[in-house]
Amino acid sequence: MKKITCIALMFAALAARSALAAEGERQPLSMTYDPVAADVRPVPVAHTCMLKVLPVADERLNKDTLGVNLTNPLISGDAAGWATAGLQNLSDFGFRIEKTGATDGQARITLSPKIIRAYTWQIGLKLFGTVVIKMDYTRPDGKIESKTYRASGDKTNMWGADAEYVTTLNYALNNLLKKVAVDLDKQCGLTA
Repeated sequence: MKKITCIALMFAALAARSALAAEGERQPLSMTYDPVAADVRPVPVAHTCMLKVLPVADERLNKDTLGVNLTNPLISGDAAGWATAGLQNLSDFGFRIEKTGATDGQARITLSPKIIRAYTWQIGLKLFGTVVIKMDYTRPDGKIESKTYRASGDKTNMWGADAEYVTTLNYALNNLLKKVAVDLDKQCGLTA
């Protein structure tokens, strides 16, 4: 009995040491925006206009992690760059996106986005992700309107890979884009 307990303790110590070693080697997740990670494909809206999308400001309280897989923290990659790439996908709803650095003033609405939250978690074999973005809309008349958007996404954990957590965040961001497109449809209708 002592031999079994000793072996069990030895394996527990090795597992703990391996976990600590792996902890030191944790790399940030590759936060690559994926427009295909969507429950429903984008449908063009009725009123579209030229948009200027400013780079997303990362205002998350916790910029270090996106959550935890079963044993380790998920180290955050470039969340601001990822969200900025996602907002460029508003073109799939019919909006024209002004090229970065353009100064011709053709944009009817300027979007000033701030990512407030991006986190993911697991329950059983299901992975979930939530994204919260605060958006300031500036119209040509200088009027600014603000709105905060929250959306979630989920998927089944197929491979146990950390990249699957990013996929849930892509689902959440694409669900959030639908809400932004609905509001931009109204905003563009007002400026037409």
